[in-house]
Amino acid sequence: MVRETVTRPRTEEIEAYIRRYSDVPHEVIVKEDILNLGQRFTDAALGAAEGAMVKSYRLFSYDMVRMADMEQQEHKRAPEWFLIEAGPYGLRTVQVQTRMAPDSPYLVDVVDGRLALLLDGVAIARVRYPEAPDYYTRSFEDGTRYHEIIANGNFCTAFRSCQYWGPKEECKFCDINENARQMKQSHDFTVAAPVKRADYVAEVANEVQREADAKAGHPVETYYVLTGGTILNKLHGKTEEEFYSEYVEALKWGGGRRYVALQTNARPKEIMRRYRAVGVDNHNANMEVWDRRLFEWINPGKARRIGWENWVKWMCESVDVFGDGNVTPNLVAGVEMAKPYGFATVAEAVQSTAEGLDVLMSHGVMPRFNHWCREAGSYLVKEHEQPPPPLDYYIQILAIRYELWKKYRLPYPHGNYRYDPMHPNESPMGVYHGAYDDFILLMEDRKDEPPPA
Repeated sequence: MVRETVTRPRTEEIEAYIRRYSDVPHEVIVKEDILNLGQRFTDAALGAAEGAMVKSYRLFSYDMVRMADMEQQEHKRAPEWFLIEAGPYGLRTVQVQTRMAPDSPYLVDVVDGRLALLLDGVAIARVRYPEAPDYYTRSFEDGTRYHEIIANGNFCTAFRSCQYWGPKEECKFCDINENARQMKQSHDFTVAAPVKRADYVAEVANEVQREADAKAGHPVETYYVLTGGTILNKLHGKTEEEFYSEYVEALKWGGGRRYVALQTNARPKEIMRRYRAVGVDNHNANMEVWDRRLFEWINPGKARRIGWENWVKWMCESVDVFGDGNVTPNLVAGVEMAKPYGFATVAEAVQSTAEGLDVLMSHGVMPRFNHWCREAGSYLVKEHEQPPPPLDYYIQILAIRYELWKKYRLPYPHGNYRYDPMHPNESPMGVYHGAYDDFILLMEDRKDEPPPA
C-alpha cells in the first residue's frame, strides 16, 4: 500500500513554530521564514512599487532565480526591501530583504486596495515599500545613476567583481561574479566598468549627507558600508589596501559625521591600524562559516591564501584597533547545512556555530548573520540541490547569539538603533531596521538609544 504524502499548510507550520518558541518574537520567526523561502510579487504589487527604492543588485543577486528566468521584468520593478507589520500575528514593523523565488508560498499582492503579504493565500501582514531618497533620481553626465554608486543611502560596492575566480577560488555560496555577468547581459544596469570612480563615490556621499541633514533639520551621522570583491594582486595599479583606502577617504571626509564600515579579507593588525588612520570605523572580515572543515570547502580561496587560524586570529586582534563591537564579520547562517558536506542535523550545525560565536564574542568581536540565500548562480546551487535549512536552526542560533551578547556585555549594534536619515518618518520609532540584529532589537524592545552601560 502506497501512502499519499500530505503537505501541511505553511501557515500551520508557522503557528506551530510560534507555539514551540513562545519566548521568541513572532517577527523573527516570520521574517526568517521569508528569508529562507523568498517571496513572489503579483503584477499589481510590482506596479505599486513605482517610486520605491528599487532592487539594486549591488553585490550579490539575493535571488533564487536568474534574471533571465524572471517574468514581468521583476528585477527592474521589485523593491530593495519591504516592511511587514500587524496582521493576525500582531507583528511589529520589521524590514525584510527582497529575495525573488517563483515557488515561494509567500506572495506580496494588493488586497482591497492595500499591499499585503499572503502565505498560502491567507493575508498575514500589511506591507509597505520604502520610498526612494531624492538622490535616486539623479545621474552623472555619462548616464551612471547615483543609486548605482551608493545604494539604499549607505551601501557602496567599489569593485563589483572578485579576483577569487572559478570553483577552486570562489566562495561556493557566492554569486558576485555571476551576478555581475547577468546584470551586464540584462542591459538594465550601467556596469560596463566593474570599478566605480572614487570621485563619483565622494559626490554621491556628499549628496546623501546633504539630503540626510535637510530631512532631519540638523546635522546627523550617516552610515556607510564599503565593500567589493577580493583583490589578490593589484587592481588599477593598487593593492587591496591602497584601493579600498581611497574609497574610505571619499566616503569619510566630505563633511558631516560619517561612520564607515569596510569589508575586506582578514588582515594583520598593522594593516587594520592603517585602515583606521584613513577613516575606517568598523571592519568586516567575512568568515562566512566557523567550522574549519567547512571553511576550507566553502571558502577555498580564503582557506588557501589566508587560512582558518589566521582569519580567526586577525579578527580578534582587530578589536584592539576598532574597539568592542566594531569588528563585525559575517557568517552565512545556514550554509553549515549545505549539501553534500555540511552538517546533517540542526543540533550539529547549531553547536558548531555557537562555539564560534562564543570564541569571537568573548574577544569583543560581534559576528553578524546574513541568512543564506540559495542563489541560482552560486556553485552550491549549480552543483547540488539545496533544500532550505530548517527554520529551527535560525531561531536557535539567533537566540544563542542574543544570550552571548548579554553575557559578554557587548555594545548595542551600531547603525541599527540610530536615527535613519533616509527614512526619518520610520525610525528610530516604529521600525526595526537591523538587517541581522532584529532579535536583539526586538527582545530589548528599544532602538532609539543604546542601553545604559
